[in-house]
Amino acid sequence: MTSTDAEIVAELEDRMDTLLLPDAVRLIEINHPGGDRQGVERDVLEAYLDETGHGMAAFPSSLNEALTASDSWQSGRTVYELDDGGISAFPEGWHEELRNTTNLHEFLRVICSDMPDGDEGGTDEDSEITEHGVAEQLLLDAAVAIGGMERQDARTQLKKLREEGKIEEYPSQHTNPWVQLS
Repeated sequence: MTSTDAEIVAELEDRMDTLLLPDAVRLIEINHPGGDRQGVERDVLEAYLDETGHGMAAFPSSLNEALTASDSWQSGRTVYELDDGGISAFPEGWHEELRNTTNLHEFLRVICSDMPDGDEGGTDEDSEITEHGVAEQLLLDAAVAIGGMERQDARTQLKKLREEGKIEEYPSQHTNPWVQLS
């Protein structure tokens, strides 16, 4: 039996009415202690969702419908299948390039390389990667999930990059601005 964390279960329960499957995967991935393994094992995801009393039936699409093996970011609500069989809110290519670093500048470089061109889809206000950059929360979540960073350490690095003029934010006063390299 897979053990679950009561705080993660409580957050899933609180957000279940509006939570999409990729959001649930991300929440578990950044908070569940997973050791050296990248992503989340299917049985761990299922255990958490079962603990909420909803299971996988809480989502309009099945895990198999949401899964992609793509190495790069896909617009829309996608869950990524990793080479080791785990699942992740982040593509395999990011895991490959970033699993051994805690350098937030490097995270931003890799993630920005998946930015769509201005004429491609996925550039609306709800997208996490647009021609304006990467949503700050996505950047921080990736640093925690892939790089094993503490969220506060990632925030500190982000602040330093901002002060050094190495990044730009759009809009600058937004609660979750898009961030890109200067």
